[in-house]
Amino acid sequence: MKIHLLTIALALLWLVASGKELAQKEIEYKANFIIKVVDYVTWPDSNTTNGEGVVVIGVVGESPLTLKLEELTAKKTGEDRKIKVEKKSLEDDLTACQILFVTTEDKTELAKILKKIGTAPVLTVSDSYYFARYGVMVNFYTEEVKGKNKIKFEVNMMTMGFAGLKMSSKLLKMATVI
Repeated sequence: MKIHLLTIALALLWLVASGKELAQKEIEYKANFIIKVVDYVTWPDSNTTNGEGVVVIGVVGESPLTLKLEELTAKKTGEDRKIKVEKKSLEDDLTACQILFVTTEDKTELAKILKKIGTAPVLTVSDSYYFARYGVMVNFYTEEVKGKNKIKFEVNMMTMGFAGLKMSSKLLKMATVI
């Protein structure tokens, strides 16, 4: 009986450990995507960077993704395009960035954020269920493919159009277009 319980405990520990590893891979994938999407989106000339020539990725709310974004952008120091991450709150000017990652899962809070941005040329990104249908431009979701969970993304072309943003057809081929 003790061996059986030990086996179950070890199996659960392995599942938790592999779940954490999977979560880390998911965070890394999303962070890399957000940083690389800069090369596949065209902004109106007035908002390609901030006044200092830096692409600003704003993050509204708390997310483990923030640390990974900071880590990855720090590695890009010295490259042609400078990218920095800024933590934002609802009280901040959310239009002072080129990309805004929205961490909330609350539709009411999302509505406030999107209203504050309006049609400003800010690429909004989230990973909350169906948020592209509520106005977020790029939304990550997980789909089971052949027994494995795959991270995919959906793109709201209408919202992007209102903001004057254009996404490369290469990236759109990989997306679910809303």
